[in-house]
Amino acid sequence: MLDERWSDEVEEIGDTLRKVLAKQCSSEQIRAAEATETGLSQTLAQELTAFGLDDLQAEPELFARIAYELGRALAPTAYVETIPVLALTGAAGVSVGFDGPVPAANQRVAVKGEDGVYIEALLGEPRRTAAGDILVEHQSGVVAGERLGDCQLADRISRYATFIDAARMTGAGQALLQYGLAYAREREQFGKIIGSYQGVANRLANAAVLLDSAELMVRKAAFTASPDVGGDGTPSTEFAIMARTKAADAARLVATAVHQIFGGNGFAMEYDVQLYSRRLRSWANRGRRSGTDLADLARTMLDPARRDAVRLLWQHDIGLPLPRWAREADAI
Repeated sequence: MLDERWSDEVEEIGDTLRKVLAKQCSSEQIRAAEATETGLSQTLAQELTAFGLDDLQAEPELFARIAYELGRALAPTAYVETIPVLALTGAAGVSVGFDGPVPAANQRVAVKGEDGVYIEALLGEPRRTAAGDILVEHQSGVVAGERLGDCQLADRISRYATFIDAARMTGAGQALLQYGLAYAREREQFGKIIGSYQGVANRLANAAVLLDSAELMVRKAAFTASPDVGGDGTPSTEFAIMARTKAADAARLVATAVHQIFGGNGFAMEYDVQLYSRRLRSWANRGRRSGTDLADLARTMLDPARRDAVRLLWQHDIGLPLPRWAREADAI
């Protein structure tokens, strides 16, 4: 059964990565990287290489936690876009270019052909987005690419990319929420801390609930990938869609709530709210629109035969053993 928390091993690696990112991703360093021609931090790239991210062979849960931490830190790196291909094929430095622009920093891109997946050299004009990213609309098919795998691999990469997007947005949303909470505990208005006002507290509480559910959905999507529960090493289509949709909704809600709490300061470049909200909006708007995916999911759920084929939709499909937290509580 799914445990609501990250596993101990993933927690350890995630906490270690968080410490590395804390030294390289201060708001000053993020702003400095955004001002460069690449929009990235070369120092951070060296640190991540030394950390061994390009050499990882890991389960989806760990890759999700890595994307979560990179999103939480607003890390100026193009690594997240390479995770799906790295996780499923071992090829490092390859962006997924199935449904939208890709980072200019990665010189190779995976594209879908009629008979599978190909790796091509990145071709196109770089442009700087409002989020500070340097992206390229890849011109596929101009130069012959190297065949990476069949249509089944293309489907798995697409599912993995959807899932990783969700993890990154959830991490950034959680960090923005903490930033808003800290401000609400310190800022005074009419002689009172603004966090004591019900309207402010309710906005933050609603954002926290939605973000927690998004994080749990990311964990559930990773859980569906396990061969132990019938997975193929990649999160299922249904749960990948649900995780990304939930993460995008949570990201928009927390960005709106925190901007409102900061008032006019939320739109001032001197404050960090805009660093998060610009990136969250950019990530949410890349690739396929959530409405398209949700319509496909709705058609699946409305067809009894297709709905019954969805794995792990109900926990009783695999029984109800006690989760780890309950077993640990019983042992105390």
